[in-house]
Amino acid sequence: MNNHVNTVCKSIHYHIRALHHIRSSISEDMAKVVACALVGSRLDYANSTQKNISKLQKAQNLLARVVTCSQSCSPRTLLQQLHWLPIKHCIDFKIAINADIT
Repeated sequence: MNNHVNTVCKSIHYHIRALHHIRSSISEDMAKVVACALVGSRLDYANSTQKNISKLQKAQNLLARVVTCSQSCSPRTLLQQLHWLPIKHCIDFKIAINADIT
């Protein structure tokens, strides 16, 4: 799973850099849509160990900073502003939903 998470993180960082280059040319709403489509989908399916969750959380925090063009706010504040759950909470939510379905 470590190799998979590392590959996912490399892909995420590639897309974050690309979004950063065009961020000044698009609105915040458009940046949210692009971020969710290109990066959020990759973050969403990588359940793993705490070390790997930490890597994914750092990528999500960086994405939030690029989308909001903010360097001074805390990551928690940015995630709340964007209405995004932290990675650990996303995993817990998916587990709860799957447990409820079965």
